[in-house]
Amino acid sequence: MSIEEELKEQIEAPMVRLKYAFAMDVMQAKLRMMNADLTEQKSRQVIRNMSARIKTTDSIIKKLIRKGRKVCFKEAVGELNDIAGIRVVCYFCDDIYEVAEKIREQRDLRVIKEKDYVKNPKKSGYQSVHLIVGVPVTYLDKTEEVRVEIQIRSFAMDYWAELDTQMCYKKDAGQIENVEREIKAYSDVIAGVDNQMLELRRRIEKM
Repeated sequence: MSIEEELKEQIEAPMVRLKYAFAMDVMQAKLRMMNADLTEQKSRQVIRNMSARIKTTDSIIKKLIRKGRKVCFKEAVGELNDIAGIRVVCYFCDDIYEVAEKIREQRDLRVIKEKDYVKNPKKSGYQSVHLIVGVPVTYLDKTEEVRVEIQIRSFAMDYWAELDTQMCYKKDAGQIENVEREIKAYSDVIAGVDNQMLELRRRIEKM
C-alpha cells in the first residue's frame, strides 16, 4: 500500500469522518442560533446561507506537499486547520464582524486563529474573514477538540470568489495571468458596490 493509499484509508475511516461531520453540525447549529439572535436584534436577516464540506483526500495530500509536510495521517490531522470547513455568507460586509464576534463569545468554543482578508485582501482580490475554531466532540467518556475553519464573507465577496474559482481554478498560470489581473480589478469594483450598499442600508435605517 502506498503512502497516499494509507492516508486515504485512515482519513476516510467512518469514525474520523463522523468526528469532523459532528463538529461541523455543532458549529452550524450555533451559527443558526447566532443568526436568529442577530435577526431579532436588527429586524433583518444577517446570514444569507451556509455551506459545509470535508476536504477531499487528494486536496489534503496536495496541501501537505505544498506545506513541505510528510504525507501521513498524523501530519494531516495535526497540521491542517481546514479539513472541516464552513462558509458563511452574510448580506452586508459589516455583518461579517458581527458573526465573528458572536463566535468569539461562545464559551464552549476556542478560537485558535484568525485571518482578516477583508481589511487586508489577498493579492488576487480575495476577501473573507477566516476563523479556526476548536469544537469539543464528546463520545462515551472521551472529549476531543476538532478544528473547523469558518470563512465569513459578504454576498458580494462570495459572488466574486465563486467567479474567480470558475474562471481561474486549475488553469495554467502563464496562460491566465492577464485574466487574473482583470478579475483583481473587478474585485475592487465589487468591493466598492459592497460598501455603497452598506451605506445605503445605514441611511435607510436612520429614516
